[in-house]
Amino acid sequence: MSASATYVYCIVSSSQPLNTTDTPTGPPGAGKARALQIRPGRYAVVCDVPLDRFGTDALAKQLADLEWVSRVAVAHETVTESFMSQADAVVPMKLLTLFTSDDRALEQLRSRWTRVEAVIRRLHKHEEWGVRLVFDDSRAPADEASSLSSGRDYLMTKQRQRATTSARSSNMRKVAAAVLKALRPFARDARRRAVTTPAGSRSRLLLDAAFLVPRVKAPRFRATTERQAKKIAPDGYALQITGPWPPYSFVDRT
Repeated sequence: MSASATYVYCIVSSSQPLNTTDTPTGPPGAGKARALQIRPGRYAVVCDVPLDRFGTDALAKQLADLEWVSRVAVAHETVTESFMSQADAVVPMKLLTLFTSDDRALEQLRSRWTRVEAVIRRLHKHEEWGVRLVFDDSRAPADEASSLSSGRDYLMTKQRQRATTSARSSNMRKVAAAVLKALRPFARDARRRAVTTPAGSRSRLLLDAAFLVPRVKAPRFRATTERQAKKIAPDGYALQITGPWPPYSFVDRT
């Protein structure tokens, strides 16, 4: 029995033979990345991993170690991202996609190739960009102060504060909608993620979205994001952009 398994990072579409010479280091204990040709112009980027770390029983124990899982995840993403510059499309595989051998990996990929090819064609020369909209209370214009000389003043102040809070919430929704409206024309698709704000934080996450952007439109997408960021910054908003990334958020959408 083999002492190793085949770990799959991603599927790559490239008109040229894939170069894995300078591929970054993979997960702990993994061998050097290799390219398996699935069919002409289509490759699986894989490596060998030891069963004493990635076998069924060993893996069950390793998954309880969050630090180990984090190292594997970072290595997986780093290797996958390294092929963006030489690929027409990169289809990231799920973390810890394992097969008993190269032949088994190829067999499984080819058995569902119609769907895989549809994803490749959809992601052809596209990349993912992330955009986050944050409202920072500490940078927002301060509310007007008023002296509280009576109970009536107190009630009036509370009423103004409630009105201000309501108006600010409405404006936040409008700003988030305006950001999406400005960026959507440059993207083939967009996906909003759930937003959560840690308790006690003075910053509120209003929008967390991934955009599937054609490479030819990426400069305009980024420039538009930067213009939007400057426009809303005086009101306490921060617009953050990251990328380009392999299209992790769009692999399951055909």
